[in-house]
Amino acid sequence: MTDRPNILLIFTDQHRLSGVGCYGPTPCHTPHLDALAATGVRFETAYTCCPVCSPARASIMTGLYPHQHGILSNVHNLGCSVHELPDTPALLSRRLQTAGYRCGYSGKWHLGSDATVTRWGSPNTPSLPKDVGFDGQNFPGHGNGGFGYPEYNAYLAQHGFSHHVLPGPANRTPVMRYGITTGPVESTVDYFLADNTINLIDRYAAEQQPFFIWHNFWGPHTPYYVPREFYEMYANVAIPEWPNYRWPANAINRPHRVKVHPHMDRLTWDDWAEGIRFYYAFCTLIDQQIGRLLAHLAQRGLADNTLVVFAADHGETLGSHGGLTDKGWHHFEEIQRIPLIVRPPAALRGAHAPGTVLPQWASLLDLYPTFLEAAGAEPADTTPQGISLLPLLRGTATGTRDTAFVEFFGVNDLAASMITCRADNLKYGWNAGNGDELYDLARDPHEQTNLIDEPAHAAALAALRERLRQFMRTTGYPTGMFNQSRMGMYNG
Repeated sequence: MTDRPNILLIFTDQHRLSGVGCYGPTPCHTPHLDALAATGVRFETAYTCCPVCSPARASIMTGLYPHQHGILSNVHNLGCSVHELPDTPALLSRRLQTAGYRCGYSGKWHLGSDATVTRWGSPNTPSLPKDVGFDGQNFPGHGNGGFGYPEYNAYLAQHGFSHHVLPGPANRTPVMRYGITTGPVESTVDYFLADNTINLIDRYAAEQQPFFIWHNFWGPHTPYYVPREFYEMYANVAIPEWPNYRWPANAINRPHRVKVHPHMDRLTWDDWAEGIRFYYAFCTLIDQQIGRLLAHLAQRGLADNTLVVFAADHGETLGSHGGLTDKGWHHFEEIQRIPLIVRPPAALRGAHAPGTVLPQWASLLDLYPTFLEAAGAEPADTTPQGISLLPLLRGTATGTRDTAFVEFFGVNDLAASMITCRADNLKYGWNAGNGDELYDLARDPHEQTNLIDEPAHAAALAALRERLRQFMRTTGYPTGMFNQSRMGMYNG
């Protein structure tokens, strides 16, 4: 086996920090992720670059912000400029292929489809994992949890399994889709995906080539369907009310109102708590499958030569901030902060004791240059926007990220233009077409008080707006010049 490390990127969808035990305190049990953090390093503060599935995933593949790669919303939604990931030499998979890596894929893609015609009737060139250099699974689109794909259903038939969800109690108002499945854990999509990655590991190990495998769970995105044994772990567990649950979301005119639950007027915290139990049960199911992947690396003798990274595309609201659902449409930590755990290969260990929690900030954009550097791959012709994490892991970093930018352009066929700029403990939220926002995370960690009009923060706000203006200018944000007058750059 080559001395160059294998790379395993384990990716989840819509995974908030309370769904990872080591980011606690939380009722959620994730012993395998906790063990990964205990043997590697955990980033306390990591941000997505966009709290929507397709744009965030495209940034993993390109190293660019969404406004630079063009996948601005979920593919084939209104508001998205590029609907199929273009196959270029700069893609992460192509750069790693050129460096001699085998690239494997499991699970959710959401960077293209198998359609030959768009929803608007124009010709469409499909872009699936196998079209851009990956082996493995080739699932198109979003997938509704993966339950409808022929390959999964063939797996069920092969093993004599079925996928059925028991009806919920008639007297409860569900806040999202959840339920108990009738089959064993081996019948779940998550087990099926782990099997695929284990098979890829075995194949690449036999070929004695370094590999990059991107393992994508569909969860804990809805629907939250789990075997009974996982739900019963939480059935009688008290779920604490979010500190900002009673925030008056509907009384505050900002973009977040798009995501207030439509039945919030009749929901109680008990309704939300039951949905959260299923969410945590789903997180625990996923964690069990992550444990299988990590154990298989160890059994094959590959653990010491594999860079393992666990991250999520973005977070989840789950009723926080006055009953918000899903993702997007606001600047809050629940959807922008992500878990990021890294277990370096043996050659990079030693700079940090196992279990170190790193205070330096990180972004999803940092994964692209990190993986290229780890593989010894030549840089792409494009200019990646991230910073390789390897110098930090080696203990040789001379500079780290001091500002986080998060973009949002809309989702579910509604378009928007919003950017978050965080520096130190202040977070500035720019909203095209609406008022801006400013939060002090040190004094107000649950982001309930908008300080945008407070005179005491005028100087700090001006500095943040200047950082945002520079970001727009240097990265080619398409409406940067138009936005300058809104940010007080011109007096006329």
